[in-house]
Amino acid sequence: MRELSNFIISSLILFLSLSASINAQNIKSLTKESKIIIEGTSSLHDWHSDVNQVSGSAQVSVEDNKVTSVESLSLTFVVKSIESGKGAMNKNIFKALKEDKNPNILFTSTSTTVDAKGVVTAKGNLTIAGATKEVTLTANSSVSGNNVTFEGKTTFKMTEYSVEPPTAMFGTITTGDEVTIVYSAVFGN
Repeated sequence: MRELSNFIISSLILFLSLSASINAQNIKSLTKESKIIIEGTSSLHDWHSDVNQVSGSAQVSVEDNKVTSVESLSLTFVVKSIESGKGAMNKNIFKALKEDKNPNILFTSTSTTVDAKGVVTAKGNLTIAGATKEVTLTANSSVSGNNVTFEGKTTFKMTEYSVEPPTAMFGTITTGDEVTIVYSAVFGN
């Protein structure tokens, strides 16, 4: 009888261990392989800027090499790291984003879902230039080794965040109000 009892306890411990490892959530940090680009238009030409300093974390569950859930997701973009390749344009971007008082652009999820195809829908708060709005971001997820990647884009109007679209050359060159953030956020251990 004692052997049966020990076998049942051992089996139960093994089952619980396997269940925990299958459904384990890992907190992952954003890696340097991540790429964030801001795209927009102007009266002269389309433009884009790279965001060179981004940090963040995600609490992710992976099963059978697929993302099954995302419990939390946060991203921080350093405004002064936005690089257009043109010094004057960078200064206009920093000024428009009120970088002196708001050095970061922030996203923090409040709820997430993952569908059967691995598409993540994250509702959360996006803070730009001190203004916070609720947004919904969608991303395709993929798993490679210990890394989880979320790829997608979101489009919004700068004026929704009280950001006056930058101008140049005494107002003769105007920036379009709508911008798109294209992201490939890679999280790893």
